[in-house]
Amino acid sequence: MNTSCGLKKNRRGYRLKLGFTLVELLVVIAIIGILVALLLPAIQAAREAARRSQCESNLHNAALAVLNYESSRKAFPLGMTVPAAQVPNITTTNSYGPNWIINILPQMEEQALHDSFDASLFAPPDSSTFRPVNDNPVIAANQKARATPIPALLCPSDPFNKILYQGGQGGGAKHGTNWARTNYAANAGRAFIYPGVNSTYNNGPDSAGWTNPCTRGVMGPNEGAKIRQIADGTTKTIMLGEIRAGITENDGRGIWAMGAAGASLVAHYGGGGDDNGPNAAFSNGDDVYTDVGDSGGACSASADTLTTAENMSAHIAGQFDEATVRSRHPGGAHVAMCDGSVTFISNDIETSGCYGACCTAWDYMISSADEGKLGTYNGGSLRSGSVCN
Repeated sequence: MNTSCGLKKNRRGYRLKLGFTLVELLVVIAIIGILVALLLPAIQAAREAARRSQCESNLHNAALAVLNYESSRKAFPLGMTVPAAQVPNITTTNSYGPNWIINILPQMEEQALHDSFDASLFAPPDSSTFRPVNDNPVIAANQKARATPIPALLCPSDPFNKILYQGGQGGGAKHGTNWARTNYAANAGRAFIYPGVNSTYNNGPDSAGWTNPCTRGVMGPNEGAKIRQIADGTTKTIMLGEIRAGITENDGRGIWAMGAAGASLVAHYGGGGDDNGPNAAFSNGDDVYTDVGDSGGACSASADTLTTAENMSAHIAGQFDEATVRSRHPGGAHVAMCDGSVTFISNDIETSGCYGACCTAWDYMISSADEGKLGTYNGGSLRSGSVCN
């Protein structure tokens, strides 16, 4: 019996080994390459689905923490706190007290981190003992606390949220250094966080932008709404939304311990503005403190290749005024409603309209007002309009 394996005799009796020809090998390699090319998008899609699911869970847990805070205090936490003496000139302040995230740390099982901040920070805004988070006498303790990363506040799809904010232009002269990031912000409403008495400006509980229920959000400057003020219903009003973390160390977007538009609040992101809607791509979108790209400060997507590539246009380098919901998820972003539920909002949701007059699907969810009961939100679109009263 012939026990040779893989051998055979030719006509002259020589044994020859069987094998692949070069052409056959190239065909096999090509087939493998095609299969890999077909599988990679599926693998990437599966990974993004897992990241999106984790992000949704993180946002839901943050929303539950806010609701637990509201249950015990009978009001939502203050979106940001600044000394009452600095109102209304709050957008250029360097005195940021506890924001909504610092206030809900105990409800997020971060009591030790909450307690590591200087206790005098938690004085009311009109108190003489008010101290900012970045106040020099307590800079060492607060700098260590605010630099602490909180994984539950980070979206795994954002590649920039590990970069600490280093205070803005001039190497940190404005806000101090070492601020850890977040990807979740509170809804401050459809008004600018801006000084003055204009009806579209929100700079405190007595400002026109907050007292007007058509522009008021849920958590704003020195103010947090009460449940009864959410006349459209907790299931239809945004409480928290996703945001993108700053794409450089001097980009002040996505900072968990700082209460400001773009840092941990979204503001003036309704119809008629240039930051209108989820992942808005207008050239002068977020009005935030930033120094990004190649325009040397006040940046816009038309000038900055980096912000253009990341779809994170910015306009004002010196203050925090306006920011919209943003994410790295394809097609939209998550928002948490005031009942704690989380939904994914399409970038294509209707956002057109006249600011302060016509209410769209997106505007309707931002404002806490009763704007004519447009109907039930369904799949990213509301088919009715209303005039804000």
